[in-house]
Amino acid sequence: MSVVYPDDYPKTRKEALRALASVRDEDIDYSDIPEQTDEELAMFRPVGDRFIKKAQRNLAYLNMLIREHEERLAEKANTH
Repeated sequence: MSVVYPDDYPKTRKEALRALASVRDEDIDYSDIPEQTDEELAMFRPVGDRFIKKAQRNLAYLNMLIREHEERLAEKANTH
């Protein structure tokens, strides 16, 4: 693996999920997350469909970009 990840870092999704499932709640370090006041917590709203709709728009846009790129490549291949 790269120098960014240690040698024992999960190499597959299956290994990563297995490692994640083995973590106990009490082993998670939350110290870098600032505490929230009751007022701040009351302002949180479920993401719900907004996330799904944004993800669908992003996916549609990415698909459009890929199609345009493939069309340009095909045009370039046909002109040579």
